[in-house]
Amino acid sequence: MKVCDVYSHHSALEKILEKQSVFAEIKRVLDDSSIGFSKNRPQEIKAKVADGFNRLGWADRVRVSNDSRLTINFLKDRVGICFQLGNIARTYADILKLAVLGKKNIIDVGVIIVPDQIESNKLGANYARYDRLASEMVEFSEIIDVPLLILALSD
Repeated sequence: MKVCDVYSHHSALEKILEKQSVFAEIKRVLDDSSIGFSKNRPQEIKAKVADGFNRLGWADRVRVSNDSRLTINFLKDRVGICFQLGNIARTYADILKLAVLGKKNIIDVGVIIVPDQIESNKLGANYARYDRLASEMVEFSEIIDVPLLILALSD
C-alpha cells in the first residue's frame, strides 16, 4: 500500500508541511508494501495502520467532544486523521467531525485517508474512494473551511 494521490482543500498540504515531521510520519505508516487491498480485509488493514500510528505516538479513537461518542482515528500535533475503508457515506461524517475539531481550535488541519478507485472496488461496492471525495470537496469549499488533506491509497 502507498499514497498515490493528494487533494489539498484550503491549503491543507502547505499547513501540514509546516509541521516538521508529521507528513513524513503519515507517509511512513501508509507506504507499507506488506499491506494490500482485497475483499474482507478492511479490519486487518485498519489494525496494521493503527499499530503504525500508535508506535509513532499518535493518539487514537479521539472523541470529537466529551459529550459525544463520535471519534476520529488519530490525533497528533493538531492534525486529525480519519481513515475510511467503509461505505462512502461515512466520509461525510468524517468531514463533519474534522470540521467540528477545526471550529473548536483542536486541529489546524484534517486528513482523510481513503482507497483509490481500483482499491475501493477490491474492497466491495459503494466503498469510500478518492476520486469521488476529492471532486465533491470542490463543491463543499465554501461550506467546509477547515483545511483537509485527502490522501488516496493504492497497492
